[in-house]
Amino acid sequence: MKNYKPLDRQYDYVSSQSKLMFSQECELLEDLIAFSFARYFHLNKDGLSDLEQELAALFYRNCIYISATYRLVTSGLLDPAGNNLRTVFETIIWQYAYKCELEIFENQREMNQLEEQKLANEWSGTKERKLQNLRRKYSFQKMMKNMYSKETYENFFFNQYWILSQKSHASVFGVNNNTPSMEGKTTLEKNPKELQKNLSASLYFCAESLICFLNCFSKRLTQAEIDLSLKKLNQVNQIISPTAGLAPDKKNLEFTIQFREIN
Repeated sequence: MKNYKPLDRQYDYVSSQSKLMFSQECELLEDLIAFSFARYFHLNKDGLSDLEQELAALFYRNCIYISATYRLVTSGLLDPAGNNLRTVFETIIWQYAYKCELEIFENQREMNQLEEQKLANEWSGTKERKLQNLRRKYSFQKMMKNMYSKETYENFFFNQYWILSQKSHASVFGVNNNTPSMEGKTTLEKNPKELQKNLSASLYFCAESLICFLNCFSKRLTQAEIDLSLKKLNQVNQIISPTAGLAPDKKNLEFTIQFREIN
């Protein structure tokens, strides 16, 4: 513990200075994270279907992952933060898949049941083959192609998702953009713009998670709650770069964010 304290002070210093240097992004992200948690806890969960329970649980998990991402980014730990954002990206995509096509949700439920049986040693070669077939039926890549146009899919899968995936695998991709770096400098000293970009990315995913929540539960929300959510999202739209939204462009959804415009 004694040897760790100087490192802990370094993380705290980077975090405090990050919040001073990028106060606009940090204040807005803190507000949006707290607002997202509140939406989950204020959601009337009486009578939720199995699908709605799953969607709500995934939204709550995203709130946790984005909250953790914010702590990591402001401390300069950008690679672990990118790993978290990859999980958020995947979760939002699966939420839309479950909502838009019930068969995908039922397929996932059957897989979960088989995996529980495997853990309980209630297993056989037949069940293993069935599980593998179910996994192939709706792989992440196949499911994305089903929901997005070719151009949008390629933009997400071969650009945004690829970058996030590099943070999740054993490589030196971006390793010098963390605190402490191999040169002994903090991210804040070495590359503050990279830290700011990660804050913007966190805002983007937090906003997309909230948009997904609106699409999943708008019929259970009051108009006042929806209007307040859109007001928060418009604040994000004013400070992040124009970016395509994660709402599938091959599906008809009530709410989307697309290039600074809220529909």
